[in-house]
Amino acid sequence: MTTNLIKNITQPSDLEQLHQIISGVIGETCWKASLSYGDELTLHIGAKIPYSQKSMTGREKGAWILGTRATQWRLNSPTQTLVSSNDDPEIITQKVDAIKDSTIAGIETQYRNLVLTVTFSNEYKLILLPNSKDDVDLPYWEMFTPYEMVLKVGPGARWSYISSNSRANVYF
Repeated sequence: MTTNLIKNITQPSDLEQLHQIISGVIGETCWKASLSYGDELTLHIGAKIPYSQKSMTGREKGAWILGTRATQWRLNSPTQTLVSSNDDPEIITQKVDAIKDSTIAGIETQYRNLVLTVTFSNEYKLILLPNSKDDVDLPYWEMFTPYEMVLKVGPGARWSYISSNSRANVYF
């Protein structure tokens, strides 16, 4: 799928293509979990690809990159919440290592609230908790794909799948 799509979400079937896109990460390894600009959690998943920008020479990004944007999240172990977006950035940096080198075992988005749940092979779960009442004009989360496309979910009840070659979509 390489054409630009913009979808309003009014019924569960409006998420079917989105689920097809995100299911591509299942079976891939999350090899880096870190905080990016604005202390947003970023996961690098799948093949390691060198950055094309000269300023990034020698650095790699994931074939898939999941970014939380301005969304609250929590990382749950099988028995408790390990860390959340409300924690201190230093603690987050230490604790998110728990999913490093784990395989993505499942991924799903819920209809209506657009909560994203990523399940890892070590039974940890990353849960993104969009708040439609926030007055932020940013996607709730976004996923860069190996196909030079970016999936953006929110704000509001919409998602888009557009070319990631736009300067507005550069993500470090």
